[in-house]
Amino acid sequence: MEDINEYINRPYSERTSHLELDTECREIGGNSTAFKGLLSHILGVTIPNSSKILLCHKCHNGKCSNPNHLYYGTPKENIIDQKENGTFISIWEKMVKKYGYEEACKRNSRPDKAHLGGMGNVGKTKSEEHKKKISESLKKRWQEIKN
Repeated sequence: MEDINEYINRPYSERTSHLELDTECREIGGNSTAFKGLLSHILGVTIPNSSKILLCHKCHNGKCSNPNHLYYGTPKENIIDQKENGTFISIWEKMVKKYGYEEACKRNSRPDKAHLGGMGNVGKTKSEEHKKKISESLKKRWQEIKN
């Protein structure tokens, strides 16, 4: 049995050589976890447990469980496939669909990065002057809370 992390490094054409798109889609129910097990068994590879290896549907039917339509791909390959098929939806379009245009605009225009839970500057180096301002602000806030 080949490790999926080695298998995914094979050329795309080799990883999709088993596909037979002239066969019909089969919708037997289940989810991608079950389909991954089925495809891994047929290909003789381990089941992926990383979000960097996707179960892709070359037939563009997310409910299809026909292993002749399924292949393992990378996120980049999946996006290319979606664009070629005309099913690609940008993050902005997904946001508008989920929240509506007005709310999506509000969520997209937050310059303070508060929507990131205050994590916008984590890991970035800060000048000594900036560190002093942070310290003074925290002391002031602490005093307000104490009183």
